[in-house]
Amino acid sequence: MPTRDRDTRWLPWALLGALGWLFVYADRAVLSPLLRDFGRLFHVGPAALGLLSASFFITYTAVQIPAGRLADRVSPRTLLGIGYIGFGVFIALEAFSPGYYGILAFSALAGLFQGVYYPTQFAVTARRIPQRVLTLANAVITSGMAAGIVLGYLLAAGLGQSSWQTPVLVLGVLTIGVGALLYAITPRDVQRPGAAATAGSTAPPPAKASRTRFALLLALNFCSLYAFFFLLAWLPYALAGVVAWHGLELGLAAALPTMVGLPATIIWSARSAQGASRLRRMRYLLLAAGLSLVSLGAVHSPVLVLALLTVYGLTGKLVMDPLILSEVTASLPEAGYGQAFGVLNFVGMLASVVAPAVSGYLIGHLGGFAAAAGLAGAFVLIGLLITAWLRPA
Repeated sequence: MPTRDRDTRWLPWALLGALGWLFVYADRAVLSPLLRDFGRLFHVGPAALGLLSASFFITYTAVQIPAGRLADRVSPRTLLGIGYIGFGVFIALEAFSPGYYGILAFSALAGLFQGVYYPTQFAVTARRIPQRVLTLANAVITSGMAAGIVLGYLLAAGLGQSSWQTPVLVLGVLTIGVGALLYAITPRDVQRPGAAATAGSTAPPPAKASRTRFALLLALNFCSLYAFFFLLAWLPYALAGVVAWHGLELGLAAALPTMVGLPATIIWSARSAQGASRLRRMRYLLLAAGLSLVSLGAVHSPVLVLALLTVYGLTGKLVMDPLILSEVTASLPEAGYGQAFGVLNFVGMLASVVAPAVSGYLIGHLGGFAAAAGLAGAFVLIGLLITAWLRPA
């Protein structure tokens, strides 16, 4: 039967999506453990290092809404193939840049091409996978993000000690290969059997209640992502200044939240909650994650630092992602999934532009890491307040 066929095919697509996110996040994370060495090599300070990360996310964020519109109208195979391969090419070119501004430019171009992946991949997923297993499928897909951060940190620690270019080049070449695989395997068109929408159609406007609910989810996603990108950009740098960790030891410590987040994402989503129970689960997670970040900047014991990072990994952004994605899917019409996910990621990724730069300023001028961690935790707790206005879809 058709339903059974779709049910048995969801896992291979989810694993392919996870592979895509693996290299997206490995490429994003690989320079983070090397920031201190990078700053000394190119004679730049924390604010300039934050701009390096922000340049990537400025272009990545800018392309989200147009990419989401294209994802509802153009073959996902074309979008994923061109976008992902182009992303890998510019990551590899970073390794050949002789100076800071060249890396800045290639980073911006890499973000431009990578930007098509989120709305296209999740639009295909939402259309292809049944609602009853969608949260679990999204958890499998987003687990690639956690694994990618670990991979990026460990490659930097293992291959970046003698030359920062080596791990960047390795990841760039592997990313190009994954882009070719995505092009070969992604279907030309994906739509649920019997759906009214056709290629090139426009989504009907959602009801006012759905628009309000979607706006709240946009704000929640921003708050969750602000904290995550603060840690992604600055955690290794901060840890090196707080405790005497170096090399592989530092990389493992910085990767701890994502290492524990990888199984936690699957565990939290395996028993898929729906409606009010899913909202309650989100609130518990946001409370624990926010308090762990607020506390992180106030402790100096390595044991307490690791404990708080573990709590954040078990409850933070990586665990929240599949829940938020499922809430968006339940709120809006199918014909506009690509556009909806593009807007969701656009608003959320504004945090990826703001968080590295604001955190870099706070670390360099106003109270150091404690102030930056406190602000990140405050954003997560604001996200908790936002959920008070959310009602079950």
